[in-house]
Amino acid sequence: MSPSEGIEAIAGLIPITMHLCKLNGRHHLQYTSISPSHAINSLLDSQHVKGQPPHRASTSKLTTKQQANLKSLIRDTNERLNGIRNCFNPLHPIFSPRSRVVDHFSSRISFHSSFSSSDEDLYHHLQNLDHAFKASQTLSCDIAVIADGGVRKSHVATATAHIWFDNSVIQCLQVHSLNVTSVEAELMAIHTGLIPAIERDNIHDIIVITDSIATAKKILESKVDPLQNIFIPIASAIKTYLKKNGRNKIHFWYCPSRAKWPRHQLVNDQVNVSLYSPAKSHTYSVKRRNVITSSMNGKSLLQIASKKANTSWTLKMKNNKSLNQHTLKGDHGFLS
Repeated sequence: MSPSEGIEAIAGLIPITMHLCKLNGRHHLQYTSISPSHAINSLLDSQHVKGQPPHRASTSKLTTKQQANLKSLIRDTNERLNGIRNCFNPLHPIFSPRSRVVDHFSSRISFHSSFSSSDEDLYHHLQNLDHAFKASQTLSCDIAVIADGGVRKSHVATATAHIWFDNSVIQCLQVHSLNVTSVEAELMAIHTGLIPAIERDNIHDIIVITDSIATAKKILESKVDPLQNIFIPIASAIKTYLKKNGRNKIHFWYCPSRAKWPRHQLVNDQVNVSLYSPAKSHTYSVKRRNVITSSMNGKSLLQIASKKANTSWTLKMKNNKSLNQHTLKGDHGFLS
């Protein structure tokens, strides 16, 4: 008897480690459907207690060190439940044909990125970005948002945004979140900076500078995506802003971290510092995620650092004008 059928069945299985992870994860998911009066709810984190008072031995009452050393089913269940995303709605009006933002305001939303990944194209793109940013700081109806996000190995994400107006940083915003991907961290950063900019009065042009232009484009796409619930509030805010005044426009600009453009580098540095030494702050629950917000001080120091970095970067740009006709190398200071 040929063993080919048995061999084919075994070959079709996923790796045993992945299979065990799948079984383990699905086992934890069953706690989302248990009765609100079940005793185990009181042992979970505060956002999963379903109205029950937390038990004195619940994970929400443990210190950070105790939670780190804890090895139990309760901890695994918490981590799994924190990673559950709300169901997306593919039929939401904001993504329906003839109701999408791009269907009505495509001429007032623009995305700017380099034509290719070559250093020469990137050099010209950075020059255009620098000119666009400086122009936005000379008009009282323009504002700029510089956003960046990152995730460390412990799945703690940091999203930082600086809002620039009249050559000054008027707001420094930072958000921390658990159990999110790098794409979600970038979306958090854009959302954190863009919404306050939209809510300001008499602003007709907004420039959003990010190192993930592909993530920014996702906000206006109508494709079915598991992150759709994150896109909806951003897309809705953009639509409301553009409907409010026919002069309103939003421009998304790509700025890679490796270019070390001074103002974006300040944001990137704050993200990296926070990833390794997050600031002490309070924690609250948003959409089944643990989110931490912290206020950032020292704007005057930020202004000084930005001015020095920009002066240095501008001098390097001027000294390298002759490079317009040559391929740029990594030793010119702003590409590395």
